[in-house]
Amino acid sequence: MPRVGVRELKNRTSEILRAVREERAEYIITYQGRPSAILLPIDEEELEDYVLAHHPHFVALRERARQAIQKGEFATSSQLRTLLEG
Repeated sequence: MPRVGVRELKNRTSEILRAVREERAEYIITYQGRPSAILLPIDEEELEDYVLAHHPHFVALRERARQAIQKGEFATSSQLRTLLEG
């Protein structure tokens, strides 16, 4: 993955974004020589997945679920089926 400094990114924004959009190029953006961000191509479906995966509400739900699993607080699929079938 090529690296591009912020100054170069500023000077070549259109060219770099065109490469990301059309060639699905990926870049590591650096600031003072250190990695700062990653520029990746994304489509509408990937954007929705990203937003949902990083939304604070869903992050909190996943963390609560992990904690519950660690405590053994979960139901097996057969237990759920029994509950749902009544």
